[in-house]
Amino acid sequence: MFVVVLYKMDMAASPTIRRLSEQRAVLGARGIRVLVVDNTPGEQAASLTIDSGIEYIAIGDNKGLANAYQIGFRMAKADEYRFLVLLDQDSEVDSGFIAALDGVARDPDPTVGIWCPNVISCGTQISPYTQSVFGWPNFFPSRCSSRLYGINSFSVVNVRCIEAIGGFDQFYWLDCLDSWLYERAQQSGWAVKRLGVTVEHDLSLVSGKISLARMKNMAFYESCFVLEYGLIGRIAGTILRLVVRGLKRVKMIGGFCNYGSYLCEIFKGIGIGLKRRRSRAA
Repeated sequence: MFVVVLYKMDMAASPTIRRLSEQRAVLGARGIRVLVVDNTPGEQAASLTIDSGIEYIAIGDNKGLANAYQIGFRMAKADEYRFLVLLDQDSEVDSGFIAALDGVARDPDPTVGIWCPNVISCGTQISPYTQSVFGWPNFFPSRCSSRLYGINSFSVVNVRCIEAIGGFDQFYWLDCLDSWLYERAQQSGWAVKRLGVTVEHDLSLVSGKISLARMKNMAFYESCFVLEYGLIGRIAGTILRLVVRGLKRVKMIGGFCNYGSYLCEIFKGIGIGLKRRRSRAA
């Protein structure tokens, strides 16, 4: 089951929906179903079956990716789908990616929790990656790397893996949900495997199309996540990376006054992350 999340974009304008519509026959032949979850605020709540292969659900509010993916997970589990494919509204789904899913379906290894393709944004590889002891990503991991991480979009997730980790954590409702998903899967003994295909995706942090509010949201949840799950080296490295990220974008976010509020979000995230870590350990 493909889960496409829309936000302030009509279905007709979504590159993902357009590409999937063009390949509807190919999807149908493989038994692939498409669920579209619309997070646009103010959109009238609705649940529509557009045709035999596409279903549309409007939430009427932006409850984030975690809520949309959880809806997809529940439907996939109820209808006995084996995998959930996570997609954004601007994910370029081509025939090569769809064909690569045949290999996923045939793979006999039941321990694989997530398949992660090579993802390119603005000519730069962004997924999969490994992490150093300081949490710094290496976007060109060797083929034999055993601990891979990736972004949400294009991730092919085993429904049994999602069930084993208790569904999608609604706390990481938008940012850092991908880090949480890959971390929890591997902590729980599920393998992450590279999917041998390359796809393109417009990642806002790479393309520069990102607001101050989103930068602050990312700073909060990334610092919160690393305090909840990371070791000391990874914590220090991640906080440093977040500080430098803001410095590099000082002009874009409106100067050092806004940079101060950005740093505040990092400190808030550290505090909440520590509380969540203690709560999990209790």
